[in-house]
Amino acid sequence: MPNGGSDCCGTCWFNARNKGEAGYGHTKDPEPHFCTIRNLAIEDPFWTYCGNHPHRRPERDPIPIGPVFVTDGDSPQMYGRKVWQPSPDTEEIRWHLLELAVDIEPAPAEEYPAGVYTDELVVWQLGEFREQRATGILEWIAKFDPTATSPGPFSRTRESLVAAARTALAKIRGENSPETSTES
Repeated sequence: MPNGGSDCCGTCWFNARNKGEAGYGHTKDPEPHFCTIRNLAIEDPFWTYCGNHPHRRPERDPIPIGPVFVTDGDSPQMYGRKVWQPSPDTEEIRWHLLELAVDIEPAPAEEYPAGVYTDELVVWQLGEFREQRATGILEWIAKFDPTATSPGPFSRTRESLVAAARTALAKIRGENSPETSTES
């Protein structure tokens, strides 16, 4: 089935049509595509994405992380994806993002190599929320070595995470940021 990547809503276990299973097993089922953790009808499931997909959060994280994206060939900062629906904003979601940010390591881990990496999405969303409680964590992340590299075939550095942390800090502080932002 043609799609925009295997990390799409069409293959997500939070898509009600998929009955709690990840993969392509329920693509021909009659139920509508509906995100159970965001309470959101999915219009184009094989071209729609979020940070909670099993490729990103294999431990089945049911608290929304960041916005919902759709394919956008004109948006290089989102790796060909643009924000379709903003993140829900609740205290539970903010606390979850803060908990995830505290666990970000100085060296990057290997992750599904399409879309936005989870740690960068967490940092970006904290900036979008202007979450004051994240300031200390983001200051720490902004000091990571930008050249730190992950092992494995999908190697990456911390350069974009450090830039995201600086941008998020600028947003929280109400400053203009010299860094490239992931504006929605």
